[in-house]
Amino acid sequence: MVSRPLIKASSKHAEPNSPAKDSADEEKRLADKFAAHRHLVPLVSQNDDVIFLNAASAPPSNLIVHEAIMRYSAQALYDSYPYTSWRETREEARSLVARCINAEDPSTIAFTRDTTEALGSFIRCVRFQPGDNVVTIDSEHPNQTLCWLALREFGLEVRQVPTIPEAERTGQMDIVDAETLRPYVDSRTRAIGISSITFDGGQHNDVKSICAAYRPRGIHVLADITQHVGFARIDVRDLGVSAAAFSLHKGLNAPTGIGALYVSPESFRELGEPTPPIVSMEAVENLNESLVVKVDEPLELHPNARRFEHANMSLVGVAAAAAFARFYLDVLGPGDVEAHLLGLTDVLGRECDRLGIRVVSPRERGRRAPHITILALPKEWGAYFRGPGGARVTMNRLGARVSFGFYSSVEDVRRFVRVLELGIAQGLRV
Repeated sequence: MVSRPLIKASSKHAEPNSPAKDSADEEKRLADKFAAHRHLVPLVSQNDDVIFLNAASAPPSNLIVHEAIMRYSAQALYDSYPYTSWRETREEARSLVARCINAEDPSTIAFTRDTTEALGSFIRCVRFQPGDNVVTIDSEHPNQTLCWLALREFGLEVRQVPTIPEAERTGQMDIVDAETLRPYVDSRTRAIGISSITFDGGQHNDVKSICAAYRPRGIHVLADITQHVGFARIDVRDLGVSAAAFSLHKGLNAPTGIGALYVSPESFRELGEPTPPIVSMEAVENLNESLVVKVDEPLELHPNARRFEHANMSLVGVAAAAAFARFYLDVLGPGDVEAHLLGLTDVLGRECDRLGIRVVSPRERGRRAPHITILALPKEWGAYFRGPGGARVTMNRLGARVSFGFYSSVEDVRRFVRVLELGIAQGLRV
């Protein structure tokens, strides 16, 4: 099979300030910038036999996170009371995470164990009467849907918008917007639960249009932004969400066991200063220094999202998140990360077109995740990818989910394309 260049060279006749030259210069700038940071991820920089394309599941760790964990461990070894320092790091991390999503201020952020705890904490505060409903999507992440389903015994109706049948009919995933939901939203809808970027299909749903249409009606919009934060720019204030839940072990590269919940000040007021499903001493503002709780004294919770926080969170996860979020914001730059990842998925899409491999995730920028491409490959490719000379991807109901991180390169795409070509040559179906 004849190989072709993965990135088309600009015309040699292009004028110095022509769009073609500007585009080529920008591609080179991004390639050089991210190549300079590839050494931070030893799994890919020191192992020529590893093709790691699974960032949407969990990226390989990096030296920035490793150093933060080692520093945390050293404090635990040699400092008689490291908690003062760790708590300072926690507040730094809170500010950095707030910057990552352009939240109003750090007090709108609560650290949680994971996305599920963040989702469930908000869901349990949404007020409803028996017969009220919530609207979600049939392809939504299970952890959001399950949190809502657990409330059915109290009379909440869970309405699931069917998007999978149409995708199966057309062979193409599409985004969800306000119009998609309109037939399912009525006067008794209390909330909409949706991912800004879907975990299995890579759609970049139009959460902004959903909020614009339904938040003025008093309907809460709870967004799972796990596949968004750290992979692309995101502005929760511009989106207009009531709340957003996300893990820090995906795009922000922290260890598992730490997530975050953003609650907008407006929705916090609408919920009537909600009582969390679990109240920890960390949530209480007027806890006595003696730690003796007197039942005849009023319970004063923090007047913001911090009332959702637990005392014994993963402080090592917070330390790692602070270190990587600082690197992401101040060195990599969210805009450059997004552009870099979009460039890689563009290249992979063109190569798949050449090979006759159908891409089922959206192709248009603005409608797709920058880091995810779904290839319509049958299940037998899974065993092939796991074999010698294969690639680390995720096989799901749609095919092969290929996902890039900041450390990924066009050479990774080139090597993966060779794996695809060899599979086709061996008779695997496309």
